[in-house]
Amino acid sequence: MKYFNDNDFLGDCCILQSFLEEMRFYSGSERLRVLKHSNNSGNIGSMLYGYTWKGYLSPTKKRTAAPWKGLFETKCMDLYPEFGEVAREFADLYFPTFKWCNLQLNKNFPIPPHFDSTNVGTSIIIGLGDYRGGKLFVDFAEDGGIREFDIRGEMVKFDGSKYRHWVSDIEGDRYSVVFFNNSVIEKKMTAYNSVSASGVNNADAVP
Repeated sequence: MKYFNDNDFLGDCCILQSFLEEMRFYSGSERLRVLKHSNNSGNIGSMLYGYTWKGYLSPTKKRTAAPWKGLFETKCMDLYPEFGEVAREFADLYFPTFKWCNLQLNKNFPIPPHFDSTNVGTSIIIGLGDYRGGKLFVDFAEDGGIREFDIRGEMVKFDGSKYRHWVSDIEGDRYSVVFFNNSVIEKKMTAYNSVSASGVNNADAVP
């Protein structure tokens, strides 16, 4: 193990939290449309970590190209490249068969009811920090109605593209990490891997 201990979930959650505490949080434009706030404090935000098909941060600033054609590294990944290894090791320890490509990193972000429209299948969310409130609510509709989850130090798995969900008000510092798979990212990765498997030189397929 490079970062974590084996079979010490709560201890490893504390280690995972320590990496998040070193980050300055912000929200991208899509998250700001969901919950408006200032990005100046660094104490609230919802950051996409991983890959995106959007090739620029602004008209004058392009993103870093990813190994898959048509994909780019997110701003958060550029800022904190080591965290990808941290998250991968944590996932390999505690849910090694779960398929994911991206992370949503949240701090003090009481997101209102929404669906994750471009996600594929189930997501895994883990709550960290010293806080009150911040409960996760999932509306399973005819599959069970609204359920409340205390995710602090717990892994909760549900389909955010199928079930509306939200977070209650927060007191203190609440972090959460969501491991998920995105439909657009999955299609582009699959297309690239298919081209590579067909015998095309990988260098020709990389952006």
